[in-house]
Amino acid sequence: MNISRRRFAKTLLLSGTALAAAPRFPGLLTGAAAEMSIVVQAVSPRLRRQNHDIPPAAAREFLDRSLQAITGKTDPAAAWGTLFARHETVGIKLSCLPGRMLSSSPGLVAAIVSGLQAAGLNRKNIIIWERSSRELENAGYEISRSGLKTMGSDELPGRGYGNRIAVAGSVGTVFSGIMESIDALISVPVLKDHDLAGVSLAMKNMYGAIFNPNKFHANRCDPYVADLCSHPLVRGKLRLAVCDASRVQFHNGPAFFPRYASEYGGLLVSRDPVALDYCGWGIIESLRREAGLPSLAAAGREPSYIRSAARLGLGRDQESQIQRIIL
Repeated sequence: MNISRRRFAKTLLLSGTALAAAPRFPGLLTGAAAEMSIVVQAVSPRLRRQNHDIPPAAAREFLDRSLQAITGKTDPAAAWGTLFARHETVGIKLSCLPGRMLSSSPGLVAAIVSGLQAAGLNRKNIIIWERSSRELENAGYEISRSGLKTMGSDELPGRGYGNRIAVAGSVGTVFSGIMESIDALISVPVLKDHDLAGVSLAMKNMYGAIFNPNKFHANRCDPYVADLCSHPLVRGKLRLAVCDASRVQFHNGPAFFPRYASEYGGLLVSRDPVALDYCGWGIIESLRREAGLPSLAAAGREPSYIRSAARLGLGRDQESQIQRIIL
């Protein structure tokens, strides 16, 4: 990708202007959530993986209940319809780098698709995606380029990335063309420890949406994760975070390491990615304590980017501003 210094500087100025004009919490924290960020946490044996997958029926039940709790709607279809309009194109960004043992489970993704369809979305307007099709296939997904699409960014022309430099704070990058083609985004991370960032959840999942994530891992990925998520392409489109906590990697992540993997049987759902990451961080700390491991702070990798994201106005990281709903 050849980009001149002059073009980079011009794009930097334009991107800075767009970022300054972008509203805080667009579509993420409205109504009741404007005062409290709701994070729904479900833990059940029914959400544990069977043959490395969450049973779709259990995933759909707990996911519907989570959306009803978040939106205040008594009908699941109405709850989904509150967040997504039938005419929109929705991208479901998965986390599949570790392979099938620790990737966003197909059963959970099927439940998300079912919820979107209940809201009236056509299957052809839903894109299940990751950085590469190879990662999706290794996680147990079948690639499909028509109808309900399941594909990597690399399936798109030009190696899958746009031709516009995106700049937000300390991050200069190019986004996946999928990010530019969708109206709304759902982040579906796996609850896991990260050897550099501390944890890898809803916000760091966006590293899979850019072409040079390797450039942004210094200083525990702080402030890079926060800056990336402050870009209008992320901040303006991220409607929902659904964290797969069926199997939690609480140490030696982000790869699958069975000694430190818990069959937790959990699910976290929120419209606020910062609050969700904060709550997920707490679960990982609890599992580490139970295993006799030091805290992430003591290990020298506290996920400070979560605090940075809160300071940027991307969500909340204070207990007094987070309403936890336990299913």
